[in-house]
Amino acid sequence: MKLSIFQESRIGGRSYNQDRLAIAHSTETVMLVVADGMGGHMRGEVAAQITVDLLCELFYQQAAPTLSYPNRFLVNAISSVHQVILEYAADHRLPDVPSTTVVAAILQHGQLYWCHVGDSRLYLLDQRGLRLRSRDHSQVQRMIDLGTLSEEAAKTHPERNKIYNCLGASSDPDIDIGERQSIAAGSSVLLCTDGLWSQVQDAEMEKVFAGRNVNQVLPALINVAERRAGAGGDNLSALAVTLLDDSLELGERADVLDTEKTPPQKGGRLILESNLATMHQEILASQVDKDS
Repeated sequence: MKLSIFQESRIGGRSYNQDRLAIAHSTETVMLVVADGMGGHMRGEVAAQITVDLLCELFYQQAAPTLSYPNRFLVNAISSVHQVILEYAADHRLPDVPSTTVVAAILQHGQLYWCHVGDSRLYLLDQRGLRLRSRDHSQVQRMIDLGTLSEEAAKTHPERNKIYNCLGASSDPDIDIGERQSIAAGSSVLLCTDGLWSQVQDAEMEKVFAGRNVNQVLPALINVAERRAGAGGDNLSALAVTLLDDSLELGERADVLDTEKTPPQKGGRLILESNLATMHQEILASQVDKDS
């Protein structure tokens, strides 16, 4: 599989970044993950870090080199993440359980499989335009679906940032399984947090992607979203790929991936535990700073 790849995460107008993203691959399968941590300082990013690390670890354990049941993998892996977040909070006696959104996609044998929890989004675009967009697990989306609120009014609604479904909540998450989609050369898959999509209309997204790959579109699109959000803007992150023709010669470019030629970057449990240990030290340091 040959792909054009783009990934970037910006702090926006916030004092720290709670977004996390990751890409993992075998020779025949690619996984994309974006998580938007929620809660207080040094809290949401813990849940988001657990999410991307554990999903990647489980992917590398099971994609050999393909996943037998991609949707089942995603549901089971996301459920495991939720439990690990709860266990982490209990083990470290955190005053609040950190929480996060997640959107994850699997690209395998010309098919796209995807799941999400919360309001981080997936977009699928190709030569026909915007083929699909995930539906947010938010209060305003419920009102839109009921016909009591317009898409335009939702942008300024006081409850536009409230979601009812996440990892790390007291109840088990409702994992939304997207319909499997056929993909081919020219198809682009974009995963992003609300810091990006809240500033860009679907029609704009469709227009700028027409005939272009992710590296030609997203750098400028993120600049536009950050400028529109202004000084009080949220973190904004995007992870995206465009499928390329298998006959295309890629060369030694950093913005493309040939899964058959690039060794998987396996992290495993050691990296997961290392990242979480670092996170915990940061939490302790922030609590000391508050008390001093």
